[in-house]
Amino acid sequence: MLSLDWDHLIVLDACRCDIFEHVYRKFFPSATEFKCITSPASSTMEFVRKNLDDNIEKKLKDVVFVNSNPVIDHELGARLKKLFCKYISVWRDYWDSEIGTVRPEVTYYVALRTYVKNPGKRMIIWFLQPHYPYVDKRFNHINALGREFMNRALHHDTSSNNLLTLAKIVKNLLRKGYLCAGIPDKICEYVHRTPSEIIKAYIVNLLSVLYYVKKLTEIFPGKIVVTSDHGEAFGEPLSKLALPLRIYGHPSRTRVSSLIQVPYLIVENNISQYEALRKALRRLIHLFTTQTRGGEVQR
Repeated sequence: MLSLDWDHLIVLDACRCDIFEHVYRKFFPSATEFKCITSPASSTMEFVRKNLDDNIEKKLKDVVFVNSNPVIDHELGARLKKLFCKYISVWRDYWDSEIGTVRPEVTYYVALRTYVKNPGKRMIIWFLQPHYPYVDKRFNHINALGREFMNRALHHDTSSNNLLTLAKIVKNLLRKGYLCAGIPDKICEYVHRTPSEIIKAYIVNLLSVLYYVKKLTEIFPGKIVVTSDHGEAFGEPLSKLALPLRIYGHPSRTRVSSLIQVPYLIVENNISQYEALRKALRRLIHLFTTQTRGGEVQR
């Protein structure tokens, strides 16, 4: 996907194509193209490994990368500074440990600020949503496992044993009293909640990030591509065999449609670089003069 033709690339982490297809018209009624494409990966680590070859790396020298996903830093490390014209780790300064993510409005703000400082450069903007945890407070009750996992991923090499990591998280949740509180399923409720509840939380997460993606597509000039690294599974059968195997989340090397079918949306914004820069500056001034959620965006 990094080799596709674009002026600005916006990546939504863990975005299923089927759900995106149901909601995108509300935000991008003038989109010039939409289709589902097949990702080479079912996890971020796998996506990064399969997309960066020598040919692609040569095309990134003029690209500014604004990234909210710590997995990419864990995977590529110091190479990121060499691969891109400029690399910004949003999560290093703006990680919200109470939720276990970088909020979409923060990524939006950093993207605007970076664009103003680097006018005319091609950009990749990587949002963490719709990946869990869910930013809407209505879904705090199903965020415990996702929040713990993401907060650990922030500081640990994600190539470590996932089962061992999960076992440690479960132990911590038990120690914090979730079992004693009379909710024995709390440690696994991301999996064991009804599919409709999980899907609702996921859709709200997607809507929350598309609101800010829309704002960027109104400012950035040229051809803007919105896509994803991989999808998300909500308990679909792992195979067509008569086995009780269902898949949740997005494990690597898992070739099921919910994980590898991702959106590919094109939005054309036919404005000049000068007008785009003016609009970006106006938005930044507005952000500075109005109170943002939590009051911590304007660092």
